[in-house]
Amino acid sequence: MDAQEALILAIKREKEAHRHYSDAADRTKSESGKKTFSWLASEEMGHIKILEKQWEQVKEDGMWLSEEGYCSYGDISNPVECTEFPSASESKGDLKEDSPEMEILKDAIAAERQATSFYADLAKSTSDPSGKAMFEKLSKVEQGHLDLLEEEHEWLRRSKELFTIHRFTLPA
Repeated sequence: MDAQEALILAIKREKEAHRHYSDAADRTKSESGKKTFSWLASEEMGHIKILEKQWEQVKEDGMWLSEEGYCSYGDISNPVECTEFPSASESKGDLKEDSPEMEILKDAIAAERQATSFYADLAKSTSDPSGKAMFEKLSKVEQGHLDLLEEEHEWLRRSKELFTIHRFTLPA
């Protein structure tokens, strides 16, 4: 797969992820769930913008944008850290095991696991240092999403309430 094909496939996958998280935000009844899924949808939209600019650049002259160059078009956030998760004392709620949120989380976990692996594989197969660095960073961010969703799933299983990671509740 050449660079343009890889970028087109990555854009397609990010658009699917954006659509999935937007739908999830609409489907959940939990306000914290809406915030989490809306944030994930916006994350994927930032990835789409970056990948589209990368694709345009590679198509135009075969050169990859540096991190400084592609970050001017969109955002790749820092991966979610464990310190952002709520404490056990914040546990509350009454969601049922068969709630739509549980199914949404299971699907999202599978998708993020695939995305993490996908970008790691693209990084390994990309010879351009800037392209390799971008795919490595995307893989790490997707791994952060995966970690968040797995922790959310475990939290939901224990507490019966979706949590909102601290970056959504702390003042900016």
